Amino acid sequence: MDGGTLGKLRNWVGRLSPATVACIYILASISWLLLAHLIFGLLLAGHPLLKYLASGGLELLGVFTMAAIIYLLTAKIEARHRATEFSIREQAVRDGLTGLYNRQAFDDFLAQSIVFAKRRSESVALLFLDLDRFKLINDRRGHFVGDALLAETGRRLTRCAMRGEDIVARVGGDEFAMLLHHPEMPEGPAVMARRVLDALSEPVQVEGETLRTSASIGIALFPSDADDPMQLFKMADLALGQAKQQGRSTFCLYGGEWREEHDHRIQLEHGLLRAINRDELFLVYQPKLDTATMRVVGVEALVRWRHPHLGELGPGSFVPLAEKGGLIWPLTEWVLREACRQAALWYRDEALDLNVAVNMSPTVFAHEGLEQAIEAALHDSGLPPDRLTLEITEQSLMIYESEAVGVLERLQRMGVNVQIDDFGTGYSSLSSLKHYHFQALKIDKSFVNDVVTSSEDAAIATTIMFMSKCLDMEAIAEGVENEAQKDFLTSIDCRLMQGFYFARPMLPSEMSRFISRLTPAKREQ
Repeated sequence: MDGGTLGKLRNWVGRLSPATVACIYILASISWLLLAHLIFGLLLAGHPLLKYLASGGLELLGVFTMAAIIYLLTAKIEARHRATEFSIREQAVRDGLTGLYNRQAFDDFLAQSIVFAKRRSESVALLFLDLDRFKLINDRRGHFVGDALLAETGRRLTRCAMRGEDIVARVGGDEFAMLLHHPEMPEGPAVMARRVLDALSEPVQVEGETLRTSASIGIALFPSDADDPMQLFKMADLALGQAKQQGRSTFCLYGGEWREEHDHRIQLEHGLLRAINRDELFLVYQPKLDTATMRVVGVEALVRWRHPHLGELGPGSFVPLAEKGGLIWPLTEWVLREACRQAALWYRDEALDLNVAVNMSPTVFAHEGLEQAIEAALHDSGLPPDRLTLEITEQSLMIYESEAVGVLERLQRMGVNVQIDDFGTGYSSLSSLKHYHFQALKIDKSFVNDVVTSSEDAAIATTIMFMSKCLDMEAIAEGVENEAQKDFLTSIDCRLMQGFYFARPMLPSEMSRFISRLTPAKREQ
């Protein structure tokens, strides 16, 4: 019997179950023993010695056969055991949907790669990406389509990682990561990012339906951006967020000018809490005028930060940071207290009966402590509730629609006024407005800017003005910067205005002088 035939026989036996092999062996042994004893009895009847030797040889053959069978069964069991162990290990490190490495395995690879790169003074690039608008596809077309898109993404990323040493993993729902060992610097990571963007921009066919998606990618480099795995992942995540802000379907490296901007932002975040506690913040006030009488009917409180190193900062520099960093609530509490205190001082010491308006972030509007903070600010300052106005955005009504009615009703019972700020930019439905009682709608300055030159903006401003009258609300135009804008707004019967044409935001003492200058002029009329 040649080696090929023996190998085929061994493979055939190896595929048999242990029970089958045992049954075959028992039947074959019984048949062989019966046949052998019959033959030996016939041929060696007159030769007892030969018959004895033949029987011994037959038993010896049985021993070797049993040993061979035990060897084959043992080998089969070990092979199955190794296959099971390998399958378990693979399942522990692989993502079940895409077949890529999972987050735990990728974290291990990243840590090992950084240790290895440190020893050899090499670089490592981490690409962190997620699919743009994947949640929309998943929600509208179902999880089956979403899973198919994720699986195809995994296959395309694997094709992009052409070098055997590069690692691809699925580290979250629609989040993927690529680890590039000693990439060609400085172009290598960017070249890979463009390759990935091109691959993922190709349409995907799922059940006869064509899907188009894209990805945003953040890139962080070892050792220039971070020198440990967790920090490197954090930097790549920050770069991914920046890529999304730049319009998606693009990539962003953590290093460079953006890193300096990020460091500057971190510096502001860390200093903001100190600013609240150390009186580095102050308020300026912009007057709201009744242009028919040129009387100041109210002021809007605007926060400023006197930074010890960066000078005076406007709200655009730090209010968005306060919202992201969880500091918007203590900032709003401070503004409420200070605005009420100043309005009460004007009323008590200078007989100026001014309504003060405070802007409310959407996140603050739903804060459980809002009403208590308002009551405390009014009580401590002695300001009557109807002299305080809260300016909320349409976004607040849309995000917290179910809670908004209750909040507004409680504020109304307190006697506090509520206005809609930036009206016309938040797409709130007209049907929702009739359920809320607002004192005024503020015509957003984006419409006022071109109200003289744009027929569309003029129509919008006129419509808002007409709507406010129908709903028994005032209309306030903000951002008035020249006489032509003022004259147009007057022509559509909009009397209440604020903007640089009348006055820029000013300190409390300047506001007092501004009102005193207007008062004589009013009396002469």
